[in-house]
Amino acid sequence: MFLIAQTIDIPRFIQVFIVQGFFGLFFLFMAYKILRREAKGINLILSGFYLFTGVGVIINIIYVNIYIESVVWVLHFITYFLLCLSLIFLLLFVLVLSKSEQVINLKIQLLLILIFSILILILLFIPDGIKINETTNWKPDWSIPFLIYSYIVCSSVAIGPSIFYALKIFQKIEHKKLKKKWKYFMIGISAYYFLYYGTSLSNTLADPTFRLIWSVISLPTLITLYFIYYGVAKQL
Repeated sequence: MFLIAQTIDIPRFIQVFIVQGFFGLFFLFMAYKILRREAKGINLILSGFYLFTGVGVIINIIYVNIYIESVVWVLHFITYFLLCLSLIFLLLFVLVLSKSEQVINLKIQLLLILIFSILILILLFIPDGIKINETTNWKPDWSIPFLIYSYIVCSSVAIGPSIFYALKIFQKIEHKKLKKKWKYFMIGISAYYFLYYGTSLSNTLADPTFRLIWSVISLPTLITLYFIYYGVAKQL
C-alpha cells in the first residue's frame, strides 16, 4: 500500500509538479505528433528522445508521494536511466543527419543504445550512489562518485559528440532559413543538457536553498526546449 504525503515543500512542488509536469506532458505530446506523421526512420529516433524523456518525467511525478524506500529507489533510478537514455537518441539524430541512415544504420543505432545503456547501468554498482528515504526527506541524494561517473559517461558518449556533429551540420548549411532553424535546434538541445547538468548537481548537493534556486532557474528553460521541435521536427 502506498503512503501519501500530507505536504510538499515549495521548491519540490515547483520543480516536480510545475516544471517537470509540464515538461513531461509536452514531450509525450511531441512524440505523438512526430509519430503521427510517419513512424519510421529518423522520425522514430527523434520521437524516441521525446518518449523516453516524457515517460521518465512522468514516473518521477508518480513516485514523489510514495513512502516505500525500495520502491522509491527503483523508480528514481528508472527515471534517471530513461532521461539519460534520451540523450543517446539526440546523438543518433544528429549522426544520421550528418552521415545518412545508410552509414548510421539500424544495427549501429541499436549497438550505440546498448553500449550506452550498459554504461549507465554500471551506476547501480556504485556503493551508496543514491540515497532516498526518510533521512533525505524522500528527495534523491547522490554521492559524488555517482555524479562524476554520470557526468563522464553522458558527456563523453552522448552530449559532447552530439554538440560536435550538430556544429558540423551547422557549418555545412548554406541556406539562411535552414541555418536559422538549426540554430534553434542547437539552443533547444543545449537547454536540455543544461537541465541534465543542473538537476544532477542539485540531486548531489541536496541543499534546500540550491533546490529552490534551481527550480526557479529551470522554468525559463522549458520555453527553449520547444526549439528542438521548432528547429527540425516540424520539417520532418
